[in-house]
Amino acid sequence: MIDKLLNPWIRELVPYSSARSEFSGKAEILLDANESWDGGNDGINRYPDPLAGELRKEIERVMGIPYEMTAIGNGSDEVIDLLIRMFCAQGKDSVMIERPTYGTYSVFAHISGVSVIDVPLTKSLDLDDKAMLSAIRERKPGIVFICSPNNPTGRVYSLDRILAIAEANEGITVVDEAYCDFSEDFRSAIPAIKDNPRIVVLRTFSKAYGKAGARLGILVADPRIQQVFMKVKPPYNISRPAEESGLEALRNIEKVRAHVQETIERRRDFSSFLGTLSYVQEVFSSEANFVLARVSDAKALYSYLLKRGIVVRNRSNDPLLENTLRITIGSEQEMEALKEAMYGWQG
Repeated sequence: MIDKLLNPWIRELVPYSSARSEFSGKAEILLDANESWDGGNDGINRYPDPLAGELRKEIERVMGIPYEMTAIGNGSDEVIDLLIRMFCAQGKDSVMIERPTYGTYSVFAHISGVSVIDVPLTKSLDLDDKAMLSAIRERKPGIVFICSPNNPTGRVYSLDRILAIAEANEGITVVDEAYCDFSEDFRSAIPAIKDNPRIVVLRTFSKAYGKAGARLGILVADPRIQQVFMKVKPPYNISRPAEESGLEALRNIEKVRAHVQETIERRRDFSSFLGTLSYVQEVFSSEANFVLARVSDAKALYSYLLKRGIVVRNRSNDPLLENTLRITIGSEQEMEALKEAMYGWQG
């Protein structure tokens, strides 16, 4: 089933064989990879593990995701890009997205010469699953991308509805769960992979784990897809410092969980604060580490905050999001400074 969905040139690809992938075990002297013999004591003179094996074993221990189902990308962006290359052909296939959502899905599709099917959310910013199912029947996309919790709305979609879409879709359904840690009753699509191997889930170290600068995205997929992804990805796509950064976060998981809980509480407090401001017309319910709010004049408020050294995100150009700002939850000091500035704006 999976083989038929892959592009034939991907299916037949003979992967690059790196020096570090051609032996197993330990060795005292490494003269196989044309590395510098003089690299100090940090080991950076040596290429990293092409499998990111230690990090993936720690992911299995902490997150409970089987080792054979994971691969690491240089951020989720690399994973998205490679999935499109694997399952979509230039000038032939399409990807489907809900709008508004994370813009990278469309960007990488267009880079690969793949068309994009935009299905607008409902007026309440929920999935329009009827429209998506209709488009799937008519257009047969190679990949359907669903971001839940969604960026920029913060909305979690019904897992049952996501799985119904994935079942109807004969291609790949990618469920991007980047913000799932901030949703208190989140139901992941990962267990559904066992029954529907066409489902792929994305996770990341950039949000709850606080490692955005390390660029660590996680592919979670049926082992048959995972194995092809490992063939397609660059041999050394994850640097040693990046992998060590991810390991550090996983080995301090209680600290991560405390950070997440603090962010959730601060999100609640800030959402309540927004509701007291006369120029705030709507505060959207969020299960991510940000809040989306509709204001009287988003452009003017954005400029006002920028003059005070505070940068938020104006999402007013997105469909259904006229005069909205997306505001990331920051530290206590940052949020207090933001509140003070917003309280002083006359709207």
